[in-house]
Amino acid sequence: MRRTSLSLALVFACLLVLAACGGKSKSSSSSTTPSGSSSITGAELVPASATAFFSINTDSTGAQWKQAMKLLTGVPALQKSLTKSLTSSGITLSEVEQALGSTTNFVELGTSAKSKSMQVVLTNTKDPAKLKSILAQDTSKTKSVTTEIGSWLAVADSQAALDQFNSAAAKGKLADSSAFKAAIAGTPTDSLVRAYFEGSAINASSMASLSSNATVSKALQKAVGKNQLEWGTLAVSAVPTGLSIDGIFKGKTSLANSNLSLVDELPSGTSFAVDLNGKTLGLDKAVENLRNNKKYGSQIPAMEAALGVTLDDLAALAGSEMSIYGTESGVGLLIKAADAAKSKTMLDKVATLLSAQSKGSSKSVTVGGVAATELTLGKTSIYLGVDGGNLFVVTNADALPGSSKLSSDPVYSAAAKELAIPAANAGVGYIDFAKLAALSKSGSSVVGSLGGSSSSSNLSSLNGLSAVLGYIAANGDKIELKALFSIK
Repeated sequence: MRRTSLSLALVFACLLVLAACGGKSKSSSSSTTPSGSSSITGAELVPASATAFFSINTDSTGAQWKQAMKLLTGVPALQKSLTKSLTSSGITLSEVEQALGSTTNFVELGTSAKSKSMQVVLTNTKDPAKLKSILAQDTSKTKSVTTEIGSWLAVADSQAALDQFNSAAAKGKLADSSAFKAAIAGTPTDSLVRAYFEGSAINASSMASLSSNATVSKALQKAVGKNQLEWGTLAVSAVPTGLSIDGIFKGKTSLANSNLSLVDELPSGTSFAVDLNGKTLGLDKAVENLRNNKKYGSQIPAMEAALGVTLDDLAALAGSEMSIYGTESGVGLLIKAADAAKSKTMLDKVATLLSAQSKGSSKSVTVGGVAATELTLGKTSIYLGVDGGNLFVVTNADALPGSSKLSSDPVYSAAAKELAIPAANAGVGYIDFAKLAALSKSGSSVVGSLGGSSSSSNLSSLNGLSAVLGYIAANGDKIELKALFSIK
């Protein structure tokens, strides 16, 4: 909700932030709903047109809530923020726990960029008067509006939101939606949070993000846009060392898994890594589509002739498996090219052209004991070469893969022990928060250009987080997500 210092909203924020900060394996909760149920408590009240629906297990006597509160103590900045907000409102966490029901649902209505989305919170509180009393202590200019719907109390920032909720609900309920039933049928019910997203909301958000990024080509935006999602769902479970996340997203086309192995080649001490197959994401087609680009298409033949490099060669490289990663001192790109030496020669030609056009320099050097090409543009230098049969592009010699691999890193290996990555998948992601904080402070010009210096303060506020490891796997027209967020 907007501008709220409401304890209720703060608890929601706390839990949802935790969903981005911890994890391990499933644990039991107080839910009595069987695993894989085709409904969620309260969905029978929610409009079928809802674009987002979060159901939070707020049973303060249950295992999930207790574990979530315990996890919160492991992230001092989050605990301090919650305590400060509650104190400023003159309310205690105990009072909030007593006021909330065993289930608290967050509903968002409206996805159009031209219309304002509205939010409504529902909780099956046993003491509506107590919850209304807490809400009345909010000091913001926009006061909360409430109404009782059966055994539930609905809370919103305006009467208009409640009116829209009731009007939309009269036209159909989310619990009866075939898409909703299909989405949550396979999700675990012994969870802290279960969420459902209507496809148009996800698509609008993802495309807006791509469109706002100047470095993302229109070709890539178009490629991503072709696989518009129909729905998505997430389940977050609180466990002894953090949170475990399971998600399923249904698209309109089928994707394919790959035998990704580059993550095993990354150096020990890696702070973050994304391992993926460019072909699966359509990066090769995005490059090929440059021929049809109104601005650059006409220049392609001349560039191919001058470089002796074809757009098809670049497209093939873009369709290879690649890992984008960082160490505590720099960032790198590792590519499993079909012919790494040929790809290196090709990129050398491109580097020569770039250096000439940008008044930079390109020369042969040795970096980390490996022959490479150094490309310098202004104050930034990058090195590209071939090592272990893979093409690499790094900002620092320390970012080169060496004899010590990521698999031997204690933080990564602890996470990988709990969440086994299948050999065939569509992508792997990993973050070591302590090392990422170190990278953000490294002073590297490349890291700085990626926003590292501005994000270092944010990373330091997440002290207590250990790592996140996750992967996505294609299953026909569905993409399955599993992630492990661990707290120290």
